[in-house]
Amino acid sequence: MAMVKNRSFGSRAFNVFNYVFLGLIGLAMVFPLVFVILGSFSVTGMVGGFTAFSWDAYRFVFSTKALAKSTVNSVLITVCGTAVNIFFTSFTAYALSKKFLPGRGVLMGVVIFFMLFNPGMIPNFLTVNSLGMLDSWWSLWLPVAISAYNMVIMKNFFQGLPDSIEESAEIDGCNYLQVFLRIVVPISKASFATIILFYAVGHWNSYFTALLYINDMQKWPIQVWLRQIIVLSVGGFSDQDNLSEFAKVPQDSVKYAVIVVSTLPIIIVYPFLQKYFAKGALLGSVKG
Repeated sequence: MAMVKNRSFGSRAFNVFNYVFLGLIGLAMVFPLVFVILGSFSVTGMVGGFTAFSWDAYRFVFSTKALAKSTVNSVLITVCGTAVNIFFTSFTAYALSKKFLPGRGVLMGVVIFFMLFNPGMIPNFLTVNSLGMLDSWWSLWLPVAISAYNMVIMKNFFQGLPDSIEESAEIDGCNYLQVFLRIVVPISKASFATIILFYAVGHWNSYFTALLYINDMQKWPIQVWLRQIIVLSVGGFSDQDNLSEFAKVPQDSVKYAVIVVSTLPIIIVYPFLQKYFAKGALLGSVKG
């Protein structure tokens, strides 16, 4: 208490400035979300002209029968895709974290090269087509099985672990695979949670790759279907039975409702991983 009372005026003023500044940044982050939510419930589609509360935009979005199917597709794509990412990324990062690995420098050079340079859309499409993965969810998983950025974060995290822990396990008779699965993985929850969140958000928000590689409408993720709903709201309704009921739904309200529906699952999941997020990202970015 004495230390708090003895703080200088400049120190107290700096703390007040930090609280106010960070509070304003927080409000700036929350405002667009509140704006979109209010707009989705507005009968006019405009927050400034919010005169009444309406569920019509959400009723229109969920009136599409394919929405449930596409939601299940997105969940499967996200869960399975993230599992594929974590499997390849973690094993690659663990191997490259070992300084005695032959050719480690060359491999890291290749990783950094592809972190900076991308082959482009057409070479990627030709590769996916030549491997027979069109109209398959593998086209959404294998080409992005390893993110160079995420792999480097995880590699740096593994390098920061004490060597004595792994050496003790090896003395007890564990091989490299057992050390990784039984020792390294349990003590690396922060790093794994961070990378899982990165990959999961990427898969859930993936739109263009699905539009490019998936032609079967039954395999479309929710993002592609929500785009179709927006197009439907602008160009007219294919289901004439719903025309009289939804003809007066504002286009902007539908767009806002689509944003809320597509964002809500990630917002729900994030608080469960947030406590690991900052720690994992910082620990993985300290060492080079």
